[in-house]
Parts: sequence; C-alpha cells; structure tokens
Amino acid sequence: MLDDGTMVLSVKEFTEQVEDALTGCPSLCGIGVCGEVTKITVQHKSAYMDWIFFSLREGEGRDECSLRVAVFKSVTRLTYLPQEGDEVIVLGSVSISRKQSSYQIKGEDIIPYGEGARAAALQLLTERLRNEGLFNQHRPLPRFPRRIAVVTSPTGAVWHDICDKVAATFPAVTLVCVPAQVQGANAVPSLVNAVQRAQTVGADVIIIARGGGSKEDLDCFNSEELARAIYASAIPTVSAVGHEVDHSLSDDVADVSASTPTSAAAIVTREAAMEAARLDGIEQYFHSEMKKLIERRERQLVLLEKDVQLNSPKNRILRWEQSLSQFSEGISQSIHRKLDNSEHALQKYAQSVSDLNPMSILSRGYSTATHNGKTVRSASDLSVGDVIDVTFNKGSVSAAVKEVKD
Repeated sequence: MLDDGTMVLSVKEFTEQVEDALTGCPSLCGIGVCGEVTKITVQHKSAYMDWIFFSLREGEGRDECSLRVAVFKSVTRLTYLPQEGDEVIVLGSVSISRKQSSYQIKGEDIIPYGEGARAAALQLLTERLRNEGLFNQHRPLPRFPRRIAVVTSPTGAVWHDICDKVAATFPAVTLVCVPAQVQGANAVPSLVNAVQRAQTVGADVIIIARGGGSKEDLDCFNSEELARAIYASAIPTVSAVGHEVDHSLSDDVADVSASTPTSAAAIVTREAAMEAARLDGIEQYFHSEMKKLIERRERQLVLLEKDVQLNSPKNRILRWEQSLSQFSEGISQSIHRKLDNSEHALQKYAQSVSDLNPMSILSRGYSTATHNGKTVRSASDLSVGDVIDVTFNKGSVSAAVKEVKD
C-alpha cells in the first residue's frame, strides 16, 4: 500500500479480483449473449471432447464489439453447430483467462437466433420428416387426367396461369379450384383443409400452387401440418410453390415437385398433350391421304368419263362414218390420181405414137416411097425403069425410075 493509502496489487492479485468480481456477479452467470459468429475453429481433442472457439461480433467500424467464446463439449452433443456468419445465442457464463488477462464466455450450448433460428428449425423438421419416410412417396401421375384439383388462391394470377396453360396443352381436362389462403397467419390450416377437401371433388391429381414471394410469405408451405396432409393424400400430388429458386417442404413431400405453377400444369398434362398431338398428327395424315385419294379417284373418273364418251355407240358410229368418209375420199382421190396419171401417160403415149406415125412425118414435108408394096429404104433397092409409089401428106403419085444414084 502506498503512503496515500492507494492499494497496490500484483498482476495475479488484480486478475484474481477481476475474476472474482465477474464470476461472482449474478447477472453474468447463466446468461445468453447474441451476435454474429466469426473466426470459428473446431479442435478435436478426443472422441468425447471438442474445443470450439469463435467470436461473437456486433456492429460495424468504430462501433464494432467482439467477444471470444469457448465451448468445451462434443459437437455431437450440441443442439446446433454454428457456421461462419450465423446469428446465434451462446448460453454460458463469463470466465477469465489469467495468462492473457482477457475475459470470454464459456459456452454450454449454442442456439440459432433470428433467421438462423428459423433455418435451423426447418432443418431439424426436414431431417425428422425424412427419417420418417415422408420424402419417399413418389407415385406416378395419371397419364390422362380427367379432372385436376388446384389448391390455391382463386383470385391470384397462379389460378389463371394454370388455366391458360392447360387450355393450351390439353383443353379436354376439367380444372377445379379448391380455394385456400396461401400466406398469412391462417394459411396453414386453410391449406390443410383445402388439401383434404380436394380428396372429395373427383380429381385424378392435385396441384398445390402459389406464386413467388418472400421467405415469410412462403413459410406456410414449410409447416409440418401441411407436409403431413400432402403425404396423407390418397390422390397423387404436385407441389409448385414460388419460383425456380424457391424450395419448400411441400416440394419434398409431394409425389412430384414443379419449379413453377405453370410448369406443374405442363407436367400434369404432358403425356395427354403428347398423345393428343400424336392423334392430331394421325388425323391430319389420314385427312391428307384421303384428300389425295379422292383427287386421284376424281382424275380417274374424268378419264373414265372421257373414255366412256369416246367409246359410246354414237361416238363409235361417228368415228366409223368419219373413217368411211376419209376412206371414200381417199379412194376417190386415188382413182382421180390414177385417172390423171393414166390420161397423162396416154397423152404421152399418143404423142409418142403420133411422133412415130409416118403420116405425121409426111405432114412436115416428107414423103415415102414403096415398090411392089415394100417401103423403099435405099436407092440401091431400085433399078432404072422401076415404077414406085410416092406418098405425100396429102395424096400420092406413081413414078418411073430414070436414074439410080448412090
């Protein structure tokens, strides 16, 4: 102690007094401290003991506060093992590290806090339902549904989207809306009741559908009551909650999970739509083939009609008359040609005969001489004193040969 009465303590004494003050304070014993988990490490010391160290952080920048946490307990015995960035509550008491002269929380248990608590609770529920086998029911959907029950809000866009999709893919099916609240405090009992009522409308398959929304809006589809109602359905179910990135317990329990309500409508009617398209294709094929057959038969009929007309008795008589007329005309023309040719040949022959007729020669100033009825061809055929007959073109004379000249 100093002269002025100031108490002087050693480091050990000071640390011990601080430890006594902190550990002896009722408000610091058996407390819970919440914050964000950072710098977490797990050291496995034995099969029965793990050392878990991390910091709880709160605030940003100059307002940031940090508190070290040490948990000496097997991770298998913890209710919840935190991850980096989780919001948690650490249950325990304050303790002092004498060597480092720092305080920390000696944790006994860790529980999730805020959003993390909801996520952890959902994870535990998911594991419990999985272990019970609720996720193993995958019944086949009917290939050709006649009636589809849709559990959704009748005033929302989802109902209209499903109606439009079904009308485009397989309009022969009947849609029945089973009204239900799809968000809010009364959504869970409303959905459970709707799933139960859907069993009584004569449906072949049930779609549980809702559009996108926040996690809070979709939280009713993560309820255990709805999951068990879907699992208990005697009719195959399709869950279509939110957008493609959303996932819920309803998706795990239903026989089929669809990414969107529109996709659910397509899945339920897919085989029926494909069969309808196939039958439509067959119908179009037969229609086309029948049209071709009729057109071919019509062409054959036209040809047959022409053939019948062509070979009718009247037309055959007409053709015979035409052939006879042509034949008669041909004979007539042939006779005329032959007569013309014969006349021409006769004229030519007559001209030739005329040209060879002695009389025709005489007409040109010549004359012929005969002696004793024989034509005199040479002067040597005659002798002086012979009497010859000389014939002219007109008339003849007798003459005596006075002199023969060679």
